[in-house]
Amino acid sequence: MLDRGKISAGQAGALMFTFLEGGVAVIVPASATSFAKQDGWLTIIFAALVGIVVVLLFTNLGLLFPKQSIIQYSEIILGKWFGKIVGLLYVLYTFYLGSLVIGGFRDYVTTTALPRTPPIVVSGPLLFVIAYAVWGGIETLGRVNQLILPFRELIVMLTIFLLVTEFKWDNLTPFMGQGIVPVMKGSISVASLPFGETILFAMLLPNISNIQKVKRYYIVAVVFGGMLLTIAVLISILVLGPAIAARLNYPTHEIIKYIEKLGFLTDMDILGVLIWITSGFMKIAICYYCTVVGLAQWCRLSDYRSIVIPVGILLFIFSIVAYGTIMDDAVFASTIWPFFSFPFVILFPLLMLIIAKIRRLGGRKQKG
Repeated sequence: MLDRGKISAGQAGALMFTFLEGGVAVIVPASATSFAKQDGWLTIIFAALVGIVVVLLFTNLGLLFPKQSIIQYSEIILGKWFGKIVGLLYVLYTFYLGSLVIGGFRDYVTTTALPRTPPIVVSGPLLFVIAYAVWGGIETLGRVNQLILPFRELIVMLTIFLLVTEFKWDNLTPFMGQGIVPVMKGSISVASLPFGETILFAMLLPNISNIQKVKRYYIVAVVFGGMLLTIAVLISILVLGPAIAARLNYPTHEIIKYIEKLGFLTDMDILGVLIWITSGFMKIAICYYCTVVGLAQWCRLSDYRSIVIPVGILLFIFSIVAYGTIMDDAVFASTIWPFFSFPFVILFPLLMLIIAKIRRLGGRKQKG
């Protein structure tokens, strides 16, 4: 174990909840409503069920190898060479995901709050602060998240309360007006982003002190994360209508600004920025941490901290190179990403779990 820090199962669950919220509540409503219109909220429910399956897969697999991450036990299960390739693919997956999240964060801030600010000024300082947190280890990330989480959710609840009187319930009709097919298509997109991305937490299992309880906390995190995203989609539909919500890049940000039209509060869009900064910060930090720790494990380094800065520089560069326009990346996330992430989220973990069970790997023998 490169990072000897430990977090509780509860802290791990809280990290997963923040990871799911990680700014996706800002963009998921547009994706969900573009597929299923007024039934977009149903896509989150089906996608969350897929998220629970993903959690069950990697936790059952990880409990067989409680002192190793998916990078390490892939070699034990799949053999030295194929396992080494799969481990490297997971490192590249976390790196690529991290760069996309950084790009999404940068575009959100420059579009909604700082339109005249060069992108380097937004993502550069952010990555510097995140690198410092990653250097501190998983305990630092767990404690920072515990500190921020209550305040962020208070902002969310305040926003919902202020918008209740503006709900137009007719926007939810007709129920299942286009049938089940659009709902299922939207579910596939949302299942891969963000629920499938929870596969990253397979790398954190060795750092959880009461690992036997983590499955329950992860499932609770997926359920509550799914509820929050469902509420985000519902509010976007109820306030803006499905047609408008589907066209906007950041519908959740727009409904927060809508509060200003009620006349008694101003500059409400800062709430959206605060929610995105705090949740997006933790999501980038988890991607960053998993990348450096996974790479250190793959290279058999004694300390991951020696590569924190080089990987951070590469993340910064790649976030600029790989991230296109907002529209291009919205299409990529809804059409290509589900197929790209499927091997990492379902195929590899399921294959390894089946092989481990057949060969009777892990368990008591591995612990000893």
